[in-house]
Amino acid sequence: GKVVDSYFFDELNIDYLGPIDGHNIKELIKVLETAKEHDGPIVIHVKTKKGKGYPYAEDDKIGKYHGVSKFDKSTGKMLGSSDQSTISWSQMICNTLVSLASENKDIVTLTPAMKSGSKLEDFETYFPERFFDCGIAEEHTLTMAAGLAANNKRPFVSIYSSFLQRAYDSLNHDICRMDLPVVIGIDRAGLVGADGPTHHGVFDISMAYSLPNLIIAQGKDDKETQNLLFTAFSQQHPFMLRIPRGNTKHQMQEQFTNLKVGSWERIDTQETTQLFVITYGEDVINVENYALQNNYAISVINARFIKPLDYNLLDKIAEENKPIIIYETDMKCGGLSSAILEYYCDQDIHPNIKRLGIGDHFVEQGSIEQLRKDEKIDLPALFELIDEVNNEN
Repeated sequence: GKVVDSYFFDELNIDYLGPIDGHNIKELIKVLETAKEHDGPIVIHVKTKKGKGYPYAEDDKIGKYHGVSKFDKSTGKMLGSSDQSTISWSQMICNTLVSLASENKDIVTLTPAMKSGSKLEDFETYFPERFFDCGIAEEHTLTMAAGLAANNKRPFVSIYSSFLQRAYDSLNHDICRMDLPVVIGIDRAGLVGADGPTHHGVFDISMAYSLPNLIIAQGKDDKETQNLLFTAFSQQHPFMLRIPRGNTKHQMQEQFTNLKVGSWERIDTQETTQLFVITYGEDVINVENYALQNNYAISVINARFIKPLDYNLLDKIAEENKPIIIYETDMKCGGLSSAILEYYCDQDIHPNIKRLGIGDHFVEQGSIEQLRKDEKIDLPALFELIDEVNNEN
């Protein structure tokens, strides 16, 4: 029978067709052809059963088949990575959360319907009364986290980077303006590959950077990311921790280290330095390893705090009067390089700076490796630029 009475749409002067059996292709085509010829707005009410025709998908209650990787169709089992020495970044965050929450009874976790995607099942298992799945309601999730923080709880919100835009109002007014200590795990930060152009997590830095009181960070590896999460809960300010897609090696630390907010790390590949590469996340290690293997004399700057910047280190780098390349795999506009250029400009410091990042366009679908190549932000593109800069000097 009808779930929605067509009278409702009649009142809005919108025509209504339905409900239609969405699995009856002939009927569906007929209705769509009718709608195509229709003049004016029309609602087509189609009823389908999720996963129809494949029992494992029909019985799936948590959205495992919402976006599938390779799986065995005879068993329905997902074929994950064969590398048993790594786990997903999301799972590593959950493991760290469980460890921290066992010590701190005020830590609670919220997510907008991404319990499975953000690998938070273990947290719910250990702390069912401290876990809140708010459904597909990102704005409500952040506002609820703000309310919990205002009542002395320590909320952690796991939210996909591409979905954070839905909750910008709450992030701005309810968390940052109130300067509440909400820790926001920005899952799927950076290019995401197969999920496609709507899901690339490349806008969160530029979107949130102008908000006062907010700290933004991303770790270079599992150890530093654990320490950043520990640091986040020691702060009395909003804290965004970026978590990439993919896997990482993982070993739970017995003791976490509190990192000074706004502190960067300098990694020299040789005794003398020809130029600086400022970057963040896994690229810190990728650039360092590539430079070591190919005998490049560079200093890699781990900008683990994207906001606030390490102003002291930026001053010291400028004093050395060597070229600087800022390498980011998110949007250049409003990103780390924009912030560094603003600082140097305001201080009337003018170093030789080159930038690599995603230009002013939307990135299409493809593997992360292919997209980095297409956007000219992969390691070969970076070191080609390094060669050019070295030859100029």
